[in-house]
Amino acid sequence: MAEAQALSFAKMKIDPLLEEAFVAACVMTTIGAAIAFFYWVLTDMSPWPYLVLCEVAAFGFGIVLLALSSPKKYR
Repeated sequence: MAEAQALSFAKMKIDPLLEEAFVAACVMTTIGAAIAFFYWVLTDMSPWPYLVLCEVAAFGFGIVLLALSSPKKYR
């Protein structure tokens, strides 16, 4: 009986804005990694420090734009 209670998980609702921010962070990470990879492949130069530091600066701005402009889901 105690094991059944220990294994039951309660469903937790995440704030929709936090959910959108998480998705936006994943998208921005993927875009940044792809840009750095293609820069490295096409130019045969390391993307560090110029491209990577610019991507880090644009990361926060991109998250805000993607999270706030996404379609709203009402639960």
